[in-house]
Amino acid sequence: MTEHPESDKPVYVGAYVPEDRDRYVHVVRLDGDTVRSLCASQDQFAAFVARERPGTDLNDPAQVYWADHPGEWSGL
Repeated sequence: MTEHPESDKPVYVGAYVPEDRDRYVHVVRLDGDTVRSLCASQDQFAAFVARERPGTDLNDPAQVYWADHPGEWSGL
């Protein structure tokens, strides 16, 4: 087991903070580059991942790491 299991996933969703509108999302593209974005909703998240890493299954824990509260967005 690795010390940081999230580093093994191509998509990382940062911590949920109810007071913040957005969550940080990091995607490792197929070419190895990492891109980051702030997402305020599941729709924004899905569009960002689809654009940067097509074919990713957002429901697969082997592909997407959630720091906490999977699928929750404050959307303030």
